[in-house]
Amino acid sequence: MVLDRTVLFFFAIGWLIVFYIPLSAQSWLGVADYQRVKCELAAASPFLSHTWVAGTCGNDYLLKELMRARLDAVMRYDRHAFILQLSHDGYSRYGELTTTVGYAVKFGGKVAVGMRYYYLYQHVDDYEAQHSVTFDVSLYAQLSRKICFGFEVYNPARLRYSIRGPDIIPMRFMVLVHYLYSEKLAFSVQVLKYLPGRFDVSAACYYQPSHGFYLSFACSLYDMNFGVMIRCRRFYFMVDARYNYHLGFSPEVGVGMQLKVKK
Repeated sequence: MVLDRTVLFFFAIGWLIVFYIPLSAQSWLGVADYQRVKCELAAASPFLSHTWVAGTCGNDYLLKELMRARLDAVMRYDRHAFILQLSHDGYSRYGELTTTVGYAVKFGGKVAVGMRYYYLYQHVDDYEAQHSVTFDVSLYAQLSRKICFGFEVYNPARLRYSIRGPDIIPMRFMVLVHYLYSEKLAFSVQVLKYLPGRFDVSAACYYQPSHGFYLSFACSLYDMNFGVMIRCRRFYFMVDARYNYHLGFSPEVGVGMQLKVKK
């Protein structure tokens, strides 16, 4: 119960802060921004046209024990991006609280590199909590006006749970390609490999039929995902539905806000 209140406190403080940051009033997120927000690659952050803050809440497979809550903030400053993420998976009796801070910088307008540091707090009733740390490194490059390439490695140092525990935090390799077909339509292909663990390939489509209205559809070897995002005044309201072929349906809702980039 104390942990649930801590998560709610972080979310409340985050939204109180962003309400006092001025909004860029006459601009919209483009379909390329929507694509980069969805890919969650740190090195893609300096390519966003706006600072972005969002809070989401979801549920895995309609089980109350598998709730998800998350706060994301990407603060753009010129060619730099500062990243803060707070998330909790599980519920009061067990789960994992993750605090992430990161930084990314763009070089020459075409290439960016990024790094994120993670603090993992895993808790289970009647057992001692685990405290772990790890990091990821990423690269994102604009190869042409329409094509971008991204790469990320999570836990490249093969750090362990509980710092010196017996179990190694799984490594993750991600490679993605973004293709901007037009100002309103974009595609992506992503390859994901965990060591040890599964291999996955996914393809996604992002469409902006009108200003302030966005659609996404993704399909992988394990699941499919459909997303909608709608702008209303200062806010973007997001709904995502993911369907795992074996485990079932996972809904997610969220609210985001674009903010003025400082230069």
